[in-house]
Amino acid sequence: MCDNCVSSIELKDIDATYHTKIIVSLLQEMQQNDQRATLLQLVDKFKTKWKHSGCSNEAVDLKKEEIEQLIVQLILDRVLKEEFQHTAYTTNAYVVLGPLWKPALQGNRPVKLTSAIHSQDSGDRFKSAKRNQMSNLEAKLDDLRRTISSRNGGVFPHAVLSTEQISLLNCHTPTTIAELEKLIGKVKTDKYGSDIIEVMRSETGSGKDSGDGAKRQKKDKGVVFVESSEEEG
Repeated sequence: MCDNCVSSIELKDIDATYHTKIIVSLLQEMQQNDQRATLLQLVDKFKTKWKHSGCSNEAVDLKKEEIEQLIVQLILDRVLKEEFQHTAYTTNAYVVLGPLWKPALQGNRPVKLTSAIHSQDSGDRFKSAKRNQMSNLEAKLDDLRRTISSRNGGVFPHAVLSTEQISLLNCHTPTTIAELEKLIGKVKTDKYGSDIIEVMRSETGSGKDSGDGAKRQKKDKGVVFVESSEEEG
């Protein structure tokens, strides 16, 4: 169910030496004017200066999260550092120049940024292969929980029916509300029972009511139970 588990992640190295020079020059200018910036404020200032610089060089245009990652990396490498200001109500963290800022400003300190690339195609192939392993009933129940999820905004598909519950339904094939409640509980049965039973009956070929005393057979763990719809007097 985790996006990280179904996605293929590739790593790439980015030459961030030029980006580092911009960040250090910004902080140097702010320090000269007795100004400070938080990490997010520094990211915004960097993006503004990057846009106005024309990007005439071959440096890669970084995403916001990559700029944040670079600043954190520069703090760990002591090119930058954090200063904290404590007040009665909060603590503010500011990014300022660190001990090794001069070599970085002069470009004498190469900086490499490692960024993760998610391969969506690989994730889609994984999901497709996983779906192909489902039975026809499991696939229909999977579609149903997604439909209910989209119909009820804010409800995740696995909150409607978990993968384990779908496997149970596929194994026991309940076709009545009472049978369904034993497998997924009263709360989910009250909310989604009618939709689930409709799928179960359409898949197993059972009608809502046999009406003429016809008997229904059901397999459970290798044992065949015969249940009659006739009421016993």
